[in-house]
Amino acid sequence: MKKQTIRMMKPRILFIVQLPPPIHGVTVMNQYTVDNPGWQSKYEVKTLPLHFGQTLDDIGKITPLKMLHMVGFLFRLFRILITFKPSLVYFTIVPTGKIFYRDALITSLIKRFCRCIVFHLHKRGIEEMANNSRHKRWLLRKTFTGVAAICLSEKLTADIRTVYKPDPYVLPNGIEVVSTRIIKRNNGAPRILYLSNLVKSKGIEIFLHSLAELHQQGCRFHARVVGAPVDYPIEQAKAFCAAAGIAHLVDVIGPKFGPDKFEELELADIFVLPSFTECVPLSILEAMQFGIPVVATSVGGIPDILQDGVNGLLVSPGSSQELSERLKQLLLDKTARIQMGYSARERFMQKYTLEKFYDGLTGIFEQVLKGKMHN
Repeated sequence: MKKQTIRMMKPRILFIVQLPPPIHGVTVMNQYTVDNPGWQSKYEVKTLPLHFGQTLDDIGKITPLKMLHMVGFLFRLFRILITFKPSLVYFTIVPTGKIFYRDALITSLIKRFCRCIVFHLHKRGIEEMANNSRHKRWLLRKTFTGVAAICLSEKLTADIRTVYKPDPYVLPNGIEVVSTRIIKRNNGAPRILYLSNLVKSKGIEIFLHSLAELHQQGCRFHARVVGAPVDYPIEQAKAFCAAAGIAHLVDVIGPKFGPDKFEELELADIFVLPSFTECVPLSILEAMQFGIPVVATSVGGIPDILQDGVNGLLVSPGSSQELSERLKQLLLDKTARIQMGYSARERFMQKYTLEKFYDGLTGIFEQVLKGKMHN
């Protein structure tokens, strides 16, 4: 009797994600996720991109063209669910704002064909949205029923407790290791780096005001503002610096990517992100990788990344005075800067590499496919 070889079918995973452009933290992580070289050996994979906006200005806006694209997307999704028959659907749902209604509709369609759905939450604000409207709370609970949810940090799990009863998975972002050593800094004026889009909610105005205060106090520094303008034009930033008498100390240079961005990180002594709202920003992880102490606001998942006084300093959002005080602390103490930089690099390598992210996400997929939900 001939031996029959049975070919085990690999689980099929459908990724529904927004990919670049535009380039921001969520699209970068989504690209990392679908590009994982380890998927091919374990799963059959297919990606259905959410391409409704091409620029940062498009985010969150509903237009007739987007509505037309949505109709086409639903037809493509329906066809893939019928033909590909995914074992698991991974969806980076937007659970707040007007876009949530779109994603709730997408989820309801997926649930008709697939029982294993993983929501990876890169946004916060669910609790506020649920508490502001009974209708939205009902729809959120219905959408989150029967799915597995991934939060980016322990602190962010509180945001979904109103609508999601099981314990969510916790998986922090991870990024590629591009720096294999801590850069030795020079002995000149300490260099402060703001590396993020020029958005008021990112605290760009607060940062510039803090620089003006540091200059008035006689502190030596040189600052670089690197990022694409969104609701705060580059010209406005330069005009503020000129009026405050710090134009010679602050370079506002627009966005940089790849090796050019890494060069900015290599030259920085202090990294700043004074956002009003965040989850787990990739820019902080990038700074930690390069051994740079971080000064950031205590919002979202940032307190889970930064240990105040160990690998960085935490400040309250919206206070240029507190920010300038913390920056001054590092400007005047080179030893503390260097030690925090070493600690930042060590913590990055322990928790926030792309390899650790891939291992964590694979583990979650395996548990969900086996029907093991957090309870």
